[in-house]
Amino acid sequence: MELLSELKKYFDLSSFRHGQEEVVRAMLEGRDALVVMPTGGGKSLCYQLPALIREGTALVVSPLIALMKDQVDVLQKRGIAASFINSTIPWAKQKQVLEKLEAGDLKLLYVAPERFRQKEFLHTLSVSKISFVAIDEAHCISQWGHDFRPDYLRLGGVLQRIGQYHILAATATATESVILDIISCLHIKNCRQFVTGFYRSNLQLKVVHCANKKEKENALVSALAKEKLPAIVYCATRKAVDEVATLLKDQGHPVSGYHAGMDDETRNRVQERFMTGHSEIIVATNAFGMGIDKLNIRQIIHHQFPGSIESYYQEIGRAGRDWEKSICTLLFSMGDNYIQEFFIDMNYPLPETVQDVFDFLKSTGKDYLSVGNNEISETISSAQSAGQIGIVIKMLERAGFLERLYSGRRLCFVAAGAEKPRGPVQKKIFDVVVKIAGSKGRKVSINFLTKTAGLEKPALLRGLRLLSADGLITYIPPAAGRDLKIVRPQATFEELKIDFELLEKRKLNDLEKLKEVVAYGYFGGCRWDFLLSYFGDDSATDQCGSCDNCIQKKLKRTDATKKEEETTILKILSCVARMQGRFGRTRVAQVLTGGSRKWITSQGMNRLSTYGLLSDFTQEEVLDLVDQLDRQGCFVRKGDHLYPTIGLSKKGIMVMKKEEEAFVNLPEIKKPVRTIAEVATDFSPELYELLRQKREEFGTAEGIPLFLVASNRTLKEMAASAPKSMTELLQVHGIGPAKIEKYGQDFLDVILKCCDTVN
Repeated sequence: MELLSELKKYFDLSSFRHGQEEVVRAMLEGRDALVVMPTGGGKSLCYQLPALIREGTALVVSPLIALMKDQVDVLQKRGIAASFINSTIPWAKQKQVLEKLEAGDLKLLYVAPERFRQKEFLHTLSVSKISFVAIDEAHCISQWGHDFRPDYLRLGGVLQRIGQYHILAATATATESVILDIISCLHIKNCRQFVTGFYRSNLQLKVVHCANKKEKENALVSALAKEKLPAIVYCATRKAVDEVATLLKDQGHPVSGYHAGMDDETRNRVQERFMTGHSEIIVATNAFGMGIDKLNIRQIIHHQFPGSIESYYQEIGRAGRDWEKSICTLLFSMGDNYIQEFFIDMNYPLPETVQDVFDFLKSTGKDYLSVGNNEISETISSAQSAGQIGIVIKMLERAGFLERLYSGRRLCFVAAGAEKPRGPVQKKIFDVVVKIAGSKGRKVSINFLTKTAGLEKPALLRGLRLLSADGLITYIPPAAGRDLKIVRPQATFEELKIDFELLEKRKLNDLEKLKEVVAYGYFGGCRWDFLLSYFGDDSATDQCGSCDNCIQKKLKRTDATKKEEETTILKILSCVARMQGRFGRTRVAQVLTGGSRKWITSQGMNRLSTYGLLSDFTQEEVLDLVDQLDRQGCFVRKGDHLYPTIGLSKKGIMVMKKEEEAFVNLPEIKKPVRTIAEVATDFSPELYELLRQKREEFGTAEGIPLFLVASNRTLKEMAASAPKSMTELLQVHGIGPAKIEKYGQDFLDVILKCCDTVN
């Protein structure tokens, strides 16, 4: 088949993007496939084109309501029979769509994974001609991915039961282990894998380290002042979104905020303003951006870092989808780590919290409950927040204890007296309330009441408040939450068989992912190399030319710097070899920098020939160098999952033997130069005297001249710089590894004690 003519016919395109044609041909051949393609790479065409060519209806599973609508709107404008089913459309319309599916009148149908719980939907599938099933955002299937969703995990089993469908799983972010998990969970055999690469040469990566909130605000304002717009600023919390949006508005920027706490109408309005260019900056949580097809976003700024490299990669992928140069800046602060750790703790409630909620729901003695998460949270002291209650409710639903009946914001009202409403609008609302609620009252969604009354939402809510104030109705304003139906009221907590051991493993997995984000923030090498290596992309390079480290450090090395780099690598590898795989990366860095920790002397590490060999660097800088070598496969990890020890890998041994190459980006050595005259006058006389006394003790005990212990100049330099660690002490004139081992700790004790007394 001449696919280019089909591409032109349906999408008016003259050529495929990288990797698309191979995927389309696999689907036309009736093969199962898994596609990992970067955001903006054209994943949707990989299932849309074969859907139009093949006989039957392609079922597209997506968790993104906004994406469903956007893609269906575009397809319908092209005259393509496409539709979607999700919670935003009424049941009558859903039924019409299902009738079209059964009649074969659709080429593509988009649905959310939750739809596969409904028996009527599954029955319609079983009697319809489905060409294949495309599962978008397929990483949600894996419990070890960054955005696991239990409803996705059910897809493999459900699809097997109702029909032998060909499957196309597509995602922008998946490590090798997640890819294998997706294939296993979907029960795909002989699956063709298409991984088109993760490198986006038009995206420039930057990390700006910020010591405090003020520095972060200044960096944000500076970035938006210098670089082009439009831009998305990502925050981790709703509170941060509001604060940052206010800050930028005060600076005169055209900005809007966006988060899940806003009502649908407000969010849609904000999104529309951004898409049409009326707001050039949007400050948002990760609730924004999924499926947004805006090609010219010039900047992605992370005001707070996300919880995983997968999330980070997915979010920066929304920049530069027109393949023009765009900037992706991470404002890095370790304080953000605690926010993400809190989220992880909240996502994995303790067993006692789950049982407390279970006991609370059973204690009501009701089979049907109308209770909000806030109400439960106020009762359950072991819960961290109302949000965690929502997570527990979902866990209890998956365990079969209850069923969530209703989602969204609800109105509750009761029709009252026979007084006539004032004005035609209030009368219209009153008549609808009487019709729907009758005399007993009823809960109903805002959207349903708005459509029934034929009014805009603000006018409807205002009318309800006025009718209530006049005593014509009893009106309870909207409240977030779900009604609950207890389906196993006699069940005990143990009978639910919730696998808390698996949940703990998933929590540890999420914590590991968070550690990778922190490592990225501190990484001193090529940032694209870091990302590509994380995803197992073998196109990784040490010189991307489009990240801050590569640009700033200008990796065109001279022979002199290359020699220094090779020597540094050998020092690190030699130290790891001599520590015999018994210690982790942090302790390796402490030994190399000449640390004064007690464990070093107790384990005899200060007697290693590599002790203090990198004392010109800080411990953090050496950790970064170790991580750079780790990324290149120079080490193997052993022992505990979270705190492993490291030893040399086969590659590490080969590099040590100079049979293979590795690289590191060396930090600048900033060693203060002080003249003898400066040292002679700028020191603490009190500390100098104490050091002289300590020197005399050594000389007397050993029967040697005092200058052999330390010269006067050495004591004055110590009294001037007041070193706080072995690393700093090694910077003092006349102090080397031998004297550090013999006298270092005693001199440090004198210095620290004197400084504590002065302070």
